[in-house]
Amino acid sequence: MTDATAAASAVYLRVLGPSAATVGNKDVALGGPSARAVLARLAAAAGRVVSTDLLIDDLWAGQPPPKALSALQVHVSNLRRVLEPARAPRTPATVIVSAPPGYALRLPPESVDAWHFERLVVEGLHASDPPTRIALLSQALDLWRGVPYHECVDADWARIESERLTELHDTALETRAHAYLDDGKPALVVDELGRHATRNPGREHGVRLLALALYRTGRQADSLETLRRTRAYLADELGVDPSAELQGLERDILHQEPSLTMAPATPTNHAPAAQEIRWDEAPVTGRGEELDALRLAARQSAQEGLHLVWIGGDAGEGKSTLAQAFADEAAGSGWQVAWGRCPEVDGAPSGWPWLEVLRQFGDEDPGTPFEVGRRVEARLTAAGARTLIVLDDVHRADEPTLQVLRHLAATGRKSTSVLLCTFRPTEAAADLQATWAATAGIPGSRLTLRGLGREGAAAIARQSGVADVDDALLADLIDRTGGNPLFIREYSRLIASEGAAAIRTTVPDGVRDVLSRRISRLPEKTVVELRRAAVLGREADLAVLAAVGEIDDDALLDSLEPALLTGIIVEPSPDRVRFSHDLTRETLYDSVPRMRRRRMHASALSALAAHSPTDSAALAHHAVESATPTTAADALRYVRAGARDAESQASYREALALWKSAESLCEMTIEPDPGELVEVLIPRVGVQARTGDVIGARETYRRAIRIAQERHDPDALLRALVSWDAPVVWTIRVEPDVDTFVLDAIDGAAGRDSLTASDRARLLSARVFELEGIDDESSLAAAREARRVARESGDNRALMRALNAFGYIAFGPDLADERITNAEELLAAARAEGDEGFVSVAYFQRFLAATAGTDFELAYHHAELATRHAAGHQLTQMLGVVAVFEAMVELMAGRLESAEHRFTAISTAMHEQGVASAQWIATIGRLGVGVARGDLSALAGELGVIESMRPQAIRFPLILALLDGGDVPAATQLWASSTPYPRDYYWLGMTTFRARAAARLGDVKVARQTYEELLPFASRIAGLDSGSLYAGPVDAALGDVAELLGDDDAAARWRAAASDLVKLVSERLRERESTAPR
Repeated sequence: MTDATAAASAVYLRVLGPSAATVGNKDVALGGPSARAVLARLAAAAGRVVSTDLLIDDLWAGQPPPKALSALQVHVSNLRRVLEPARAPRTPATVIVSAPPGYALRLPPESVDAWHFERLVVEGLHASDPPTRIALLSQALDLWRGVPYHECVDADWARIESERLTELHDTALETRAHAYLDDGKPALVVDELGRHATRNPGREHGVRLLALALYRTGRQADSLETLRRTRAYLADELGVDPSAELQGLERDILHQEPSLTMAPATPTNHAPAAQEIRWDEAPVTGRGEELDALRLAARQSAQEGLHLVWIGGDAGEGKSTLAQAFADEAAGSGWQVAWGRCPEVDGAPSGWPWLEVLRQFGDEDPGTPFEVGRRVEARLTAAGARTLIVLDDVHRADEPTLQVLRHLAATGRKSTSVLLCTFRPTEAAADLQATWAATAGIPGSRLTLRGLGREGAAAIARQSGVADVDDALLADLIDRTGGNPLFIREYSRLIASEGAAAIRTTVPDGVRDVLSRRISRLPEKTVVELRRAAVLGREADLAVLAAVGEIDDDALLDSLEPALLTGIIVEPSPDRVRFSHDLTRETLYDSVPRMRRRRMHASALSALAAHSPTDSAALAHHAVESATPTTAADALRYVRAGARDAESQASYREALALWKSAESLCEMTIEPDPGELVEVLIPRVGVQARTGDVIGARETYRRAIRIAQERHDPDALLRALVSWDAPVVWTIRVEPDVDTFVLDAIDGAAGRDSLTASDRARLLSARVFELEGIDDESSLAAAREARRVARESGDNRALMRALNAFGYIAFGPDLADERITNAEELLAAARAEGDEGFVSVAYFQRFLAATAGTDFELAYHHAELATRHAAGHQLTQMLGVVAVFEAMVELMAGRLESAEHRFTAISTAMHEQGVASAQWIATIGRLGVGVARGDLSALAGELGVIESMRPQAIRFPLILALLDGGDVPAATQLWASSTPYPRDYYWLGMTTFRARAAARLGDVKVARQTYEELLPFASRIAGLDSGSLYAGPVDAALGDVAELLGDDDAAARWRAAASDLVKLVSERLRERESTAPR
């Protein structure tokens, strides 16, 4: 392709209707009316040269202005600039070319709609067979957008060309209609020529075709009326009779001549129906490449082990249909196949998809998510078994479902199986994104489904009962649906029921409107039962549905049969029905008025209580939705039970939602009872904390304590004070200072004589987290006592809490020798209780112990285990911990720019997640990089900001930054009011900074003190206790102090040792490639 051809092919000009142009598929502004007229006049010449004299005469209607030629040249120049924006200066134009004695438009025929239209019409008129004639004329008619040369039609040249093209359009329309008749499709002729004949009653050929089509579709009276209307027009307007051909047709219709019926009459109200096309029976269409990718994953799993495949796409894109087609193939090849569907509405048991999977394998519900995971793992890894598990709509998955998925991905790697998950990308929440991160190392692939093309759309339309899918209808379908298979199918079913005019003349605004119209065609009794089913959820038990409607089974089945035949619902099993798509359920549900909906939920609650009394999640959902001030108190018991069951299954987000609903019910009751409210708030604290809402949990915690105090209820107060039973990784205080309200309440309750050992241990653990980082001595004493008392109590949960508290304090320097044994004891207790959250914390404590000892292989191992056992917000938290550690590893390996980039990226991601300490992560990363480079001066500004907000928190690195920048007076001033750093997880790093600052400022007293404090930590890298801070080798600080104290030999030895340590660590880390989860 030449440059000129390429430039011309990028331009598309429209004159059939308002003038417009695109360049490279982008609309361009053609300028004012005169410039647009120049372009239109050249287009009307169909590529021939138009002289400048004729152009001027036509543009100004014979009365040109004095400088008409100059004005014409300006218009041409501007148009060339618009149509060829990439043309180099001084190169000839290739679209509007100069050709003596004027200009010509040089474009391919298909680049000007009028030229393309005329060529297609001519080809269509000469086509020998009706299908080809129809196809070509349809393409031509699709280009028609209105009156040709609309803006210039008052000019003679434009009017003549416009009339010629209009005549060509009418001829094309009538010729296609004739071809439809020849092809036995009179209904399409009626649809097309009805308006045409009304607008053009004098076009006798078109009127004849319409009358004949009406007759062939069984509308003899309408056919005669059409002919009589034309007869009247010809007589009144022209004073002539109809042609002999038209008069003969009228006589033949009156006598019902057999020759008129060349094809069977097909009444338009009996168009081919869609009801025999079932959604679940329709083959996968237009997804050949994606199906091949799934087949490849199946083959690869035989050699490489477990494959994890993600299929993403918006609602209706065909994710489930594609998965079903693949599952059918797998089952036909001897695979064992099971499906788990994540519920669309509240009220399903925790981990529901995996319970469905196990039932299909013939297993019973094993109880905990951990045991569920083990059962499914056994199926995946069984000798000789090839298994496909499909998890549908995992964007709605709860925490236990995702936790089992991660467990299988980690433990089932050697199985020759495939895990296939479908999801909507726009609804992928943080939990699912964390799961993607945690399973990033598993072999697999991700497919994203887009809209179907013409071939796929046409196939679905035919499957849905549309007999004749012409190009115009196909274009409308794709335009209205964006190629979405579900939307195409629903529109097609509507067309099959109402005819092609349903989309061309009365197009609904959206697929919900289409669904509403399809539903409205069902019998009223069917719609009533569908609405009741919609209240029950995506899938409904027939016995429960019958109980809700208070009808017998036969009557229910009779009512549902039309919905089954039309594919609105399907039968996954003999005793259940399921909506073919949740949009259908939502449309039905939303059509029920709120007051009636509440009553229907009440009926559902009553029916479920009788038929499924153990289904606590569903009972709680309907209790909330049906509650009124008079029923709220009774509904509360269902909601509490549902929340407790959700919590026992580790579905903390679902549990929190139910506890919040329970609070609303307490406030809804006719006489609100603070006693009821505090019993709702107490269990909510731990659940809220486990979801990551520490600020909200703290507020709930303080509310529960306050209400219990106001009610003078010591038992409720005790339970409120020890209600924070979630695993703790970061501080649970919102403010840096002591919360005296909480601490005083804890100390007051601790003085009660009636406390059990378990209660006392829990109170002491709570005291630890109120004092950590503020009062080292008191928090350490409370941690030791809490662990001792908890061991004596025999209460495993109290012991987990105490070991968590002790391990948290052990991040500091004073309990370093007990970190590993404490973590192992916590691990054993957590496993005994089946609490994966505390199992994760135990491995996290082991991770920190390994990093402190620079055993990075072991640190990676424990980090992976901590991540594997985490769920929900804790998983996000653990992935963040590992990401920070990875960045620190890059730093210690000497890849400083990479490390700084990683810290910044982590900070940005945490900021987007709303983490309060996000900015601190970026700062701490730059601080470590500055330490490695030996210059902190660039950090003085941002460290100063932190110092102004949190005095002493970052004081010693700030002093070093000021000294590196030469601001000795400011550094000296800050040093004078500095205090030792608290003995927490940052103590070793900050004390190392303090020692170096003392050495540089010549403070011998502090230098000697820090020397003695740091000596036990020689040969260590400071800051690694925290898992996030790099403060350099402790030995380097010892060398600086030794030099200040006059021991040059010791200073040299310490600095050599520091250099050797940095080199050793760097070389070790450069040799290994990270395998930790990211």
